[in-house]
Formats: sequence, structure tokens, C-alpha cells
Amino acid sequence: MKKLIRGCVFDVDVYEPGKNKVSLQRKCDIEGEICKLASNENPLGPSLLAIKEIQKSLEDGHLYPDTNCSALVDKLATSLGFSIDNLAVGNGSTDLIHLIGVAFLNPGETFIMSQPSFIMAKMVAQVMDCSLIEIPLKNYVHDLTSISKAIEPKTKLIYLDNPINPIGTSVKERDISRFMADIPEDVLVVLDEAYFEYVRRDDYPDSLRLVEENRNVIVLRTFSKLYGLAGLRIGYCVAKEDFIDAIRRVTPPFTVNRLAQLAAAAAYDDQEHIEKSRTINETGKKYLYDKFEKMSVFYIPSDTNFITIDVKSDAERFSEKLMEGGVIVRPLTMYGLPTFLRVTIGTEKQNEKFLELFRQQYKT
Repeated sequence: MKKLIRGCVFDVDVYEPGKNKVSLQRKCDIEGEICKLASNENPLGPSLLAIKEIQKSLEDGHLYPDTNCSALVDKLATSLGFSIDNLAVGNGSTDLIHLIGVAFLNPGETFIMSQPSFIMAKMVAQVMDCSLIEIPLKNYVHDLTSISKAIEPKTKLIYLDNPINPIGTSVKERDISRFMADIPEDVLVVLDEAYFEYVRRDDYPDSLRLVEENRNVIVLRTFSKLYGLAGLRIGYCVAKEDFIDAIRRVTPPFTVNRLAQLAAAAAYDDQEHIEKSRTINETGKKYLYDKFEKMSVFYIPSDTNFITIDVKSDAERFSEKLMEGGVIVRPLTMYGLPTFLRVTIGTEKQNEKFLELFRQQYKT
């Protein structure tokens, strides 16, 4: 039966999601709260305004959603200063990455990304049977110079997650400007900004300016992180009209459920929840940095809501020990970093519980 399946499918990496609370509870029979710090979810949960919108709309669950996500697109377009024809909404930014692959990539074309970088992009290149070039990071940051040098006649797409998942670093405005100046007119650059709302640095790139300049870029953003809507699956992209039209043409109808659309529109306006989420993240980040430094733990300074650290041992086994104590983190073995793990910045209580268990396992 394998001959009926596209050959490249067997070469596609399998995405391994972080462990969930239910499965851990069953496996370890843990008493008390389980801290899930593996998937970079907002520890505050969704905006209360979003929850209220969901509750009001539950009785309309028998109705199909607006396949164009019109209300949300209108809100985003007005806020960002673009036409509605410059925006598309998807079932999370991972869905949009897949749709971009379907709309733009042909078998045999070259796809360039960093290593490590968000594995969903790599999977799309594999699904579309592209030639994948992975460029190692330089000092844990995208090596834009090497990426530019890797461009060849068959190169179609360059994927840059900025900040990088699972590393947490981002490139500067001046570096992106220089990089884009070297990109040929027949190459598409995808800038995945899933964590951009958490970035506090002044030199972070204004990627939307590139769209305004009619450059060959697609900017991805999501409601899964800062806005706390990971479970509802909704994200959006901004690009020039022709690109958005192509993405919409390959998007299945009704792909974004109506509850997600309503929740996203409400969450986008909840400034109190947004600022509270940013504050708890910055406070928790500084707290963890301080503790790591006192313990001589190597960590990568992060522009996101997670921190990547080197535990100097098998990260899989290290993570298992933490899970036995009720804390779920993310080992980065699948990203080629067998001694590194990624921990989401949680509430004060969650951060303290993580550190308590971490101290028991970590050896300097």
C-alpha cells in the first residue's frame, strides 16, 4: 500500500507536542497542581473579554463560521494600517505556514531556514518535497550572512522565526534591512513573529514596513502566545495582495472556528490583559535569570516567554525527573540540542516550583 502514498511523506519529521497534564497525571499519579511549562502558553489564560464572547456565542455553535473572518480582519486591518486584502487568518500560525507551502512551493525548489528553528517550517518543506538547506545559528542567532550566501537559482523561500523558537533570540532592525537588500526578487521571505508581542528591545525589526514597501515578505503572527488562545487555534499573516490571494485560494472553507474569531477580536482589544501578561513575563524572566546565574546555569537571554538552558546532561532524562515532581518542560532533543531544555516563564508560584525541582537535579 505504500506505493499509493507520496514518497516524500515518509521523510517528514513528526512533530512531538509537549506532554499534557492529563497524560502526566495518569502516568505518574501526581498529587497537587501540575505546572505545564513546556508549550509557551500564557500562564494567565485567556482574556476575560474573550471568555465572555465565547460564552455568549455558544448557542450559535450550529452555525458555520465566517470563512473570511471578516470582523477580525477588519479590526486588524484598521489597527495595523493595511487593507483587508493584505491580511489572511488561519487555524493558528502553524496552519498558515502549511498553507504558504501549498501556495508557493513546488517539488525540487529550495527552502532555506536556520538550525535549530521552528520545526513546522521544516516539515512543510518536506511535505512539499523541497530541497531543504538548514543554516546553523551563529551565537544562537540567525546567521543572516550565511543564509544569504546559501541562496541559489532554485531557492524559492526563506523562513525566519524572529524571535527563534526554541532559542528565544531575535535579529535587529539593521540586520534585517541589510539582509533584505540582498534578497533576489524571485525569493519569498517568511518572517514568523509568533512571540513579537513579548519583545521589549528598541531595535526589533519593523517587519510591516517591508510589506508597505511591497517587498516579497509574509509576516506571521498568532493569538496563541500573549493572547492566551492556543487552544482555540487562530493566527494571521500580513503580506501584499497577490500573496494573500494565493493563500486564501488554498485555504479550506470554515477553517477558523467562530469561537476563535470572536475570542481573538475581543482579546486584541483587552489592553489590561495584554499589559498584565507582559508584566508577569518580564518579572518572571528576571527572577529566573537571577536564580540561574547564582546556580551557574547557562541560559540564552530571551525575547520571548520562555528561556532555553543547558542542563549539561541528558535533557530527556532531566525532563522526566521534573515531570515526576509535577513540572512539564520541553527537552530539545528533536532540535538537535540533547542537553538543552526550554522552560516557559510561568506565574510566581510555578516558577518557584520549577526551580525547587530543578535544583534537586542540576549538577554544576
